Amino acid sequence: MLGKSYFDVARAIHRAGSFDDLVELLVTELPLLLGADEVLVTGVSPLSGFCSVAGHGPIAKVLAERIGDVNRLMPEHPLSRRVDFENPGDLGFALSDFVSPEEYRSSAFVRELFGQTETSDVLFGMLVQQRRRKAFLQCYFSGGSVGLQARERFDAILLTARGVADRLEAHHVESSVRRRIFAGSAKSPLAIFIVNLQAEICPLNHAAVELAERWWEADEALRMLPPSRYAELEKVLDASWENPVDAHWSDVTLDLGGGEMAVHALPKLSGEIILILQMPGVAEAMDEVSSILTRRQREIMDWIAEGKTSGEAAIILGISPRTVEKHLEAVFQRLGVENRIAAMRRYLDLKRGL
Repeated sequence: MLGKSYFDVARAIHRAGSFDDLVELLVTELPLLLGADEVLVTGVSPLSGFCSVAGHGPIAKVLAERIGDVNRLMPEHPLSRRVDFENPGDLGFALSDFVSPEEYRSSAFVRELFGQTETSDVLFGMLVQQRRRKAFLQCYFSGGSVGLQARERFDAILLTARGVADRLEAHHVESSVRRRIFAGSAKSPLAIFIVNLQAEICPLNHAAVELAERWWEADEALRMLPPSRYAELEKVLDASWENPVDAHWSDVTLDLGGGEMAVHALPKLSGEIILILQMPGVAEAMDEVSSILTRRQREIMDWIAEGKTSGEAAIILGISPRTVEKHLEAVFQRLGVENRIAAMRRYLDLKRGL
């Protein structure tokens, strides 16, 4: 039986609004739910190996402070030759499935990083498994082998959290692209391309098709990035990740057929890269807030930021509360947020140029 406590945690995880919120729930709620001493989430880059550690206990502290040593010692981990960490399966697995506590504690990996440790078993699971980033959920136990109920709960939480991480990544990409597009205007159209896993560039909107017709040969359906430039782009974008799910836009210089030019690039977990560039020869866009929101929407958000309710903003502006609410719904869509608090924060950030 998973029990009510499991469903309480699973419900909270399902409602997580960001990857950081999801990780915080996992590392704080799972120890009590599973009887673990410590829970942490580690992020892995295909280019640089282990790159992030999130947790509140002593193991997380050591790993976070010694990321370089972790990568150097990973070949000495007792599971490294017994588990395919690139594809460990859909469910979790336990250290005790493969090695004894004594073998684990006497390994070079444990001795050099932790010295003496009371850990007797560890549950591992793949939280994020994509081309550009992976993340592992790890639960450490000192009270003997992991029980059946703990393993069942771990597997159920892992599957729930994995689905939430997928949703959060999709939402992040959508809102990031939306904000970038809305930063343009009718006088500064943006061309959108995508780079697939074969390093092929494909136009995605009318402006991009127009550029492709202007720059490419008549029978050139796709444009290949040279291997050296693709490798350089991959290296730059590897530093774009804020966590194993969210990446930010990076400014790069690429030749998409019309010569070297500035391009905004956003990597996706799947390995694809979204490219956005302003149509050459077109004037720069207006400031970001003005390009995203109408004048009336900016007026409403100014009053909301002052702490006014929808009714109070309606009275000040001489419109109905219903009209204010409809404008706020449009603001949420354009800013890629779900409530007025998040909208207010994003609006103020945009006004500050952040």
